[in-house]
Amino acid sequence: MAAWLFKKLASFVILAYGFVSLLVYGLFAVKAGIFFKRPTEKETLELQIARNQFWDLSKDWAGFVHHILPLRSGFKFHYVSNDSDSCEDQSKPVVVFLHGFPDSWAIWRHVLRSTVLRESSTLIAVDLPGYGGSDSFEEYSPTNVLESLTEFIIAIRAKYGVDGEDGSQQKTLIIVAHDWGCVLAMRLASEAPQLADRFIMTNGPLTRLAVSNARRLLSSSLKMFKISLRSPIQSRATLCNAIKTLSPLIRQLRRSKYIFAMQLPLVFVRYMGRGGNQSFLKLIHRSSYAKREVTSQDAAESMASSMGPSTEECKTQTPDGEEYPTSLKNDRAPSSFQHMAGYYRDKTSVGRWHKSVESITALHSIACGRSIRRASSGTGLFDEGPRGALKACATILWGKNDIALEPQICLDGIADYLVPDSQLIELPLSGHFTPLERESQVALEKAIEWAAKGEKEDIGTVIKACYPNSVVTVRK
Repeated sequence: MAAWLFKKLASFVILAYGFVSLLVYGLFAVKAGIFFKRPTEKETLELQIARNQFWDLSKDWAGFVHHILPLRSGFKFHYVSNDSDSCEDQSKPVVVFLHGFPDSWAIWRHVLRSTVLRESSTLIAVDLPGYGGSDSFEEYSPTNVLESLTEFIIAIRAKYGVDGEDGSQQKTLIIVAHDWGCVLAMRLASEAPQLADRFIMTNGPLTRLAVSNARRLLSSSLKMFKISLRSPIQSRATLCNAIKTLSPLIRQLRRSKYIFAMQLPLVFVRYMGRGGNQSFLKLIHRSSYAKREVTSQDAAESMASSMGPSTEECKTQTPDGEEYPTSLKNDRAPSSFQHMAGYYRDKTSVGRWHKSVESITALHSIACGRSIRRASSGTGLFDEGPRGALKACATILWGKNDIALEPQICLDGIADYLVPDSQLIELPLSGHFTPLERESQVALEKAIEWAAKGEKEDIGTVIKACYPNSVVTVRK
């Protein structure tokens, strides 16, 4: 009975905080003057142009070609690649980019323009399920999302010659991820580390570590509160310490209030994505450039990235006759927000991944054929460690001014979750949207370039050369 009452109380608190959060975002939008403001003719035209540039399958974008990759189940991934520039050099490493919320492949648009990266690597920027031009799920369970993503990466390895016909590895594959893409990449680095030679991740939580830190802080604080209640006057210092211990968790709850709003009934979630002239998305886009002034073109491109293809772009085809998935044409062209929220609602980050026989077999095959893998990678050797510990080499770039994630919750103790040849580099001038902010964007480019060229230099020195205030806080 007590457990049932606690569960009901928790559900009530979550819903209540969700409604409060939705109201707060509405008030922020009204104060910013965007809740009631209708787009001007110029803004509408700029958005149409941006959506056409990003999503028209018949056209390339800055030399990147659109592709539709179907899985065994019929699920279709959309991605862009500079593979037409890469066909001459068969030794080029392959870099796969995974975006986060509420974006698409287009959040990498500034990084993808790097001449050095385009010349040195085959770049693959994919839309996650339910985002951009990729297919949708009814439920965004860990198994649905991670199985599809694993099959996609395995297909990319085969298509671009990462693995030879005899099963031996011919090229390096690097996964670069941000936000939700980072959450998924960390799960892959923990549960399917064979997929990549290095994971470069930025401003996304290692969920098991964050949960562990939150529980530890809550437990310590509750113990101190109990002690202070026995003798309140004599235990004032203990009470202050209890509040201080709990403060990182309180800050994280305040920063994560949008997650609670996404637990509301779907009618409210849909309104959150579309209501007030899409003011919630506009608030996010305004914050994504940090202190940099957001131009009308920036605003249009950010919205085009979040909204995905319109009904007009859904009618287009690639030169090979590939089309967007049917689910996109019929359901999501107006808005993908409900599907984005599915990752938060369906416990994608913490639920169990039931691997298929096909995935297990393919991962085993990759592990057996890895002839150019460095001995220090740790894959298959470092199986001990906390639950959720990574088993592949990882380089984490962290913007310290993150508006969504509390460093004490996300980073404390992270060294215990990393294998040798891994690093955590903090970027003190950057925020959450590192692929868009100028300083962190350059740091990301240099980190990818470093990995693509064989990791011959010290990564801390490489990043410090372009980001003088960066600090390597963890090195294993």
